[in-house]
Amino acid sequence: MSNALEKYNDDKPLSNERRLMNEALARLGTIDVKETRRGRLIVALDLTGSREHSLKQARIATSAMFDTIKALGPVAVKLVYFRGSDECRATQWHHNPDILSQSMRRLSCETGETQIARVLRLALAEKETVCGMVFVGDHCEDDPGELHELAALLGQRGLRIFLFHECADHDERSLKAKPVFKRMAEISGGVYVEFKPDSGAVLREMLANVGALAAAGPKGVKQVALPKTPEARE
Repeated sequence: MSNALEKYNDDKPLSNERRLMNEALARLGTIDVKETRRGRLIVALDLTGSREHSLKQARIATSAMFDTIKALGPVAVKLVYFRGSDECRATQWHHNPDILSQSMRRLSCETGETQIARVLRLALAEKETVCGMVFVGDHCEDDPGELHELAALLGQRGLRIFLFHECADHDERSLKAKPVFKRMAEISGGVYVEFKPDSGAVLREMLANVGALAAAGPKGVKQVALPKTPEARE
């Protein structure tokens, strides 16, 4: 398992981000396997224009998660993304993560406002039991009240939001979105973690651990919970 993750170690997360990551991992490890609905995982991406520079690392991070899922157990994954003025799409459920990795490589960003509420409604409309939703984004133009209401409904269904927030210190819009995103994750019973635009290793390690949780519950998380980046091993 370590080889599947170590091949992605090409950048250096900051110490504060490692701390946030470890805190989130600790909370992941406390989720009771009996309460965790495993088997289906939604991966949602913000592909608006502001995220164009980090799309490459999002592809690599998602591939790391898919590698973990393949190694630990069968999980069906659905990819959801929004971009442009009114585009919000979802794939079919796929048990072969390689298909979604290929789909990721074909995606591009387009300028537009966020459509996070549409993503949450898609998750609520699922007929199948879903163990969680991963969301990766930076800004939020949606109505916070609506997002929190939808997050609460997801939490009532046991569908936790694992929210990975690309938050740059100089970006006023990402800083404004921070409390909104934190509350979304909290209300749903999920996890919020912040990462910087130049620290994709944090995102990759965290996504890999969410994949492990979906595939094998807390025991799966323990198999990949040790940090793989050189700085985190110090």
